[in-house]
Amino acid sequence: MIEGGLADGDGLLRLAPCWVPRSFLQPGKRLKLHPDDLYAYGLNRGGIDERWFASTTPAANENRTPDEGLSYVIVGGQRCTLAEAVAECGADLIGAKLWNKYGKWPVYSKFFDNMGPIP
Repeated sequence: MIEGGLADGDGLLRLAPCWVPRSFLQPGKRLKLHPDDLYAYGLNRGGIDERWFASTTPAANENRTPDEGLSYVIVGGQRCTLAEAVAECGADLIGAKLWNKYGKWPVYSKFFDNMGPIP
């Protein structure tokens, strides 16, 4: 699946958006989510105020979903986590230097969109 996705995307994989709620912060409402989706996991889980990019790291939230924080690769109608893709393809996907040193994808980035400062 991953090799086909790389071929279809001229070397790029399509990743689904990865939204992460935080119970201790209020969303700033600038992530372009529909207002009905800001508390998609429920008020007790908190508002979605982070978007993670190329993440193989689970979110450290209480009562999280099993795949919370993990980016998904989308190929045709199929999907798998980026972590699964990296484990399957290794150096062919992330390069020999990273693979040989870490044996995984060791980085990700995120947008924070909080109403106020992070405590």
